[in-house]
Amino acid sequence: MADINSAENLSDKDILVDQLISNGSTKWKQVGIIVAGDKKEAEGEGVDQLNTPNNLAFDNKYQSLYVSDYTNGRIQRFSVNGKDDRTGVTVLKLNDLDVPPELALGKKGNNPNALFIDKNDNIYVSEHQPPCRVLKLSPNGTLTTVIESGDSTFRCCSGLYVDENGNIYVADWEESTVWKFDKNGKKREIVAGGNGYGNQSDQLSHPKGIFVAEKTGNIYVVDVYNRRVQRWSPSSKVGETVCGGNDEGDDLNQFEYPWSVFVDGNEKQIYVCDPYNGRVVRWSAGAEQGEFIVGNNSKNANPTELPFFAAIKFDQNGNMYVADSKKNQIRKYLIDN
Repeated sequence: MADINSAENLSDKDILVDQLISNGSTKWKQVGIIVAGDKKEAEGEGVDQLNTPNNLAFDNKYQSLYVSDYTNGRIQRFSVNGKDDRTGVTVLKLNDLDVPPELALGKKGNNPNALFIDKNDNIYVSEHQPPCRVLKLSPNGTLTTVIESGDSTFRCCSGLYVDENGNIYVADWEESTVWKFDKNGKKREIVAGGNGYGNQSDQLSHPKGIFVAEKTGNIYVVDVYNRRVQRWSPSSKVGETVCGGNDEGDDLNQFEYPWSVFVDGNEKQIYVCDPYNGRVVRWSAGAEQGEFIVGNNSKNANPTELPFFAAIKFDQNGNMYVADSKKNQIRKYLIDN
């Protein structure tokens, strides 16, 4: 997706999309179009199937959709051309990568955890199991390890973001810290958390999704076990709760376990995947509760029937794409204004 959060090199369409997503009255149709995965929700490893998709991203050149196909250990590309063509192309197979024997844990390959595509269409992927590297796949197909995990870097990358300058932000699930690395993956600094597990303003408890507002440098962190989204200003030692933080639950001021976050370019609207409640909610800046957007809106729903919305993105027209890990699908929700 074109970066709608930068004021530089934006087309008129980009600006309109940014304004649209910033508009607190924008609605989306409640029935999503299946653009990737089996229509009957079956898991599988075929070209038109997925198995526990957990992340998604758009490239900038072709507006192709990339999906982190977790259980199949691969990154799939889909054209999303409106022709009901759900055929995916494998661009990276983590199961084919060499893993040191001492780190293989009795199995070959790995599973993708976090996924991000930068403004130059480099694809960044983190591994879920050891060696837990952050990998970079260039547009010409060159694969490199941009950050090795370890005591001097991070333990387990559960969230990724790459800013306009190529700086790499890593949510470290194990250390409850968000790290900022330079574009070479060498120099690092703590930009959120880093004070052990906890629920204080200077702490996190298992961070996952992260989003960086390019204009201000503010970092939005999904603080999963504290059931909140925290905003950390540049150089700040503490975070501010902007969504949730009201214990677990399904009220609109609560999350069960939030998973992913997307923030509009003006930081007026925050979109959060709340998968254990089967929904996407939107919080306006300064609001005390969110607003239901898509998914489950019933307190009496059967938990076994709920979708598991793990990630959210928008295309250049403002349509919403959501990864449903439970139903093995990516759904597109059209604007309904």
